Amino acid sequence: MPAVDLSAAVSAIELGLQALDAAFSAHDPGAIEASSQALHKALADAVVVFRHASRDGKSPMTPELRQRLLLAQARVMGQQQTVHRAAGSIERTLSVLLPQTESPSAYGGLSGRSGAFGIKGYQP
Repeated sequence: MPAVDLSAAVSAIELGLQALDAAFSAHDPGAIEASSQALHKALADAVVVFRHASRDGKSPMTPELRQRLLLAQARVMGQQQTVHRAAGSIERTLSVLLPQTESPSAYGGLSGRSGAFGIKGYQP
């Protein structure tokens, strides 16, 4: 399996990351989902290509491919941070819009009293 195939696999990952970046920038949930799936497929395909190359006795990782994959990894980490920040922002906004109700949950109504009753029961 020639090195060109390995480079093509890494290129597919890079293109998938570019598409995902564009979808995030456009705030398009459909595009985010589609590009995420395409990136997942590109990653799975790359694993297969690299395994075949390794099995055939070829060293699949050139210094250039390693550098490209490290850059791709850094991009993924940046995207993860963006998603985590957005999720935190949404969570904070929802907590303001939907404050906790005063009605107790199944065990919440007991929490204020049960501890007091328990402590009083053990006092001399």
